[in-house]
Amino acid sequence: MRKRSKYVLTGMGIVVIGLGTWYGVALTRANARLRQVYTDLEKAGRPMKATDVIPAKVPDEQNAAVLYLQAATMLKTQRAPEKDLLKYLGDLSNAPFKKTDDPDKLAKQKQDVAELHELMARDIVTQALAVVEQGTQRPACQFAHDYEHDTSLDVPAMQDLRDLIRLLGTKIYMEAQAGQPQKAWAMVPTLLRFADAGRDEPGIDNQFARTGRINYSCWTIRTLCETSPPDVESYKLIDGLLAGVDDIKPIVHATDTERLLVGEKVFNLPEDELYAFLRKDRWTGKDAMPGAGTRLIFRLSTFKPRFVADHAAYLKLMSLNTRMLEGPFVRRDAPEYQEIEKSMQWYYVTNRLAPIMWGSQWMYCHVATSVRLTRTGLALLQYRRAHGTFPPSLDVLDLKNVMDPYTQQPLRYRAEGESFIVYSVDEDQQDNGGITEPLERRGGRDIVWRFPEPKTK
Repeated sequence: MRKRSKYVLTGMGIVVIGLGTWYGVALTRANARLRQVYTDLEKAGRPMKATDVIPAKVPDEQNAAVLYLQAATMLKTQRAPEKDLLKYLGDLSNAPFKKTDDPDKLAKQKQDVAELHELMARDIVTQALAVVEQGTQRPACQFAHDYEHDTSLDVPAMQDLRDLIRLLGTKIYMEAQAGQPQKAWAMVPTLLRFADAGRDEPGIDNQFARTGRINYSCWTIRTLCETSPPDVESYKLIDGLLAGVDDIKPIVHATDTERLLVGEKVFNLPEDELYAFLRKDRWTGKDAMPGAGTRLIFRLSTFKPRFVADHAAYLKLMSLNTRMLEGPFVRRDAPEYQEIEKSMQWYYVTNRLAPIMWGSQWMYCHVATSVRLTRTGLALLQYRRAHGTFPPSLDVLDLKNVMDPYTQQPLRYRAEGESFIVYSVDEDQQDNGGITEPLERRGGRDIVWRFPEPKTK
């Protein structure tokens, strides 16, 4: 009996030693991978400390954000048929641009447009937009952040900025429709400066919101051209503003900020705070780890060798994402995205932190395309103003930095009598002739500015 017990204890000892050895080897390898990633990041010149990415505080008297939030508050304190006046006008601002042949919908649209005109004519709206214009003259724009907890502007503030830019765009459109195109074009620089206000904001969410405002501004400009192109002086000012808003640097900086202020913080959270973070979806606030196996998933994910390897995988993917942003467009079926997908399947914390990598390069290319199409189309209209016709090619325009971001080749263009079409080949990198049909219907599409816009039947 004693002999048998001895064998059992010996066997258990061997198992414990074996497991201990395996644990030590696994942890050593994971730590070596983590150190190597840090070394690679430093060699690549990426910021390595939180203090490297947190901006210095801007004095209130120089800070446009103070006035933007003031303008939003002015409208949010006003009554409206639904919600507050800012939210109500933000939702109603789409009314003039809806396209429908349905008689009932047309009647509702006319009613909404009439209400929109009445509300936009209120003194409080004029005053709020004047405050926004004052803000665009300030040298900096910095919203308050608690960098210990998050880098994102809170959702209500993001929605306020979205609604304010819709009001600016609506006011511009109304001035043009009222026979005041010069007054409308004079407001466009304010629109563009406001759209680009979050350029130095940390956090990738803020950059998504910023690029949305820039896209909206470009759409407003193209819509305004249907009424009347800008004069020469307005064109020069607007082109100068547009030439700077498709810079990749703000998005790269936001990616570094995400790594240092969000990712690094998560991997260094105490166990109870890490558990709470992983359970809660960052964007929706809903439970992301439902079910009885929550604790088991958490324990497996935070097993030390695996957790350290997860940390290394996250940093490696964030470094990869930065290189992709600074390089040529990468298709979704490329090996880089396969590596991202594999790591996100294998490492749970990386899976929770890294979804931004699926959208950040797309976000940049989309806004860069919108800006470059707008700049090119405006230059074409100026050429026609001077020469009476559109040019045979884009070469004569002498525009800089208007390459198609998806291919780094010139944008496609053709003149069609009194019309033109200029377009990007989009993500499939195939010239589809300027079609804009959904991908599932035609197998491919392009991002297009066709002037004038075809009339609906």
